[in-house]
Amino acid sequence: MGFILDLTSMLKEPAGMVGAVVVIAAVYFLIKWVFAPHPDDEQ
Repeated sequence: MGFILDLTSMLKEPAGMVGAVVVIAAVYFLIKWVFAPHPDDEQ
């Protein structure tokens, strides 16, 4: 519960918003990279 309260207070600051966007983008690209079809895979 304390983690959630810290997170919401961090998001009220501009640096916290930028950090959240960077983390979300990194997770998005990681998931996209993991699930992308590999060229060497057999079809």
